Amino acid sequence: MFSWWDELLSSIEAGIKAGIESGLRSIADTLAPLLQVPEPAAPFQRVALFRPGIDHPISGAGLKTEGAAWRIESHWPQTVPLFEMPEAHLWLEVPSAQAGDQLLLCRALVKTAALTEGAQLFLSRAQTFGWTFSRTVSLEGDRDWHICEVPFHLKPEPQTPGFIKIGVEFMGRGVIWLRDIELLHAPAKLTPITDVMDGLL
Repeated sequence: MFSWWDELLSSIEAGIKAGIESGLRSIADTLAPLLQVPEPAAPFQRVALFRPGIDHPISGAGLKTEGAAWRIESHWPQTVPLFEMPEAHLWLEVPSAQAGDQLLLCRALVKTAALTEGAQLFLSRAQTFGWTFSRTVSLEGDRDWHICEVPFHLKPEPQTPGFIKIGVEFMGRGVIWLRDIELLHAPAKLTPITDVMDGLL
């Protein structure tokens, strides 16, 4: 008897739901540039280069030198720290790093084998107060040598300088080879907040 009324209510509810979903998607698309790593405003410059036989990784468990690469084998989920640099040292190498938002980039040649549950190459900033923010790139399966890059948005902080860290996180068993690990720097090209607000209006 009231099927037409039920159909009307269902139509109104569907329209409201579609409108809300569309609005949320629009907001998410507009805010995405603020949540992603920005583009560099100038070419990347090398800050550090880590090579076997010259540089020594922090972790020794499951890690050994094999030719011109480091070989890391894991039998369980674990984090393998490789290198870290005091943020103050970065400031000495690149004085402009203290002036506004900056970009860091970890670039490495990587080979993987039997990573059935995957792994991650990470670049992180660890504060002396205990919190750490990381960016990662996924490593999977069996792949021959290829370039992996992990970008990181280094925002100016008023607190005590922390540490820039490079490492690998295993989700399970597998083997990773790494060579020519670079840490690079560039100033960040930011999207003006006025442009973001215009997109919301």
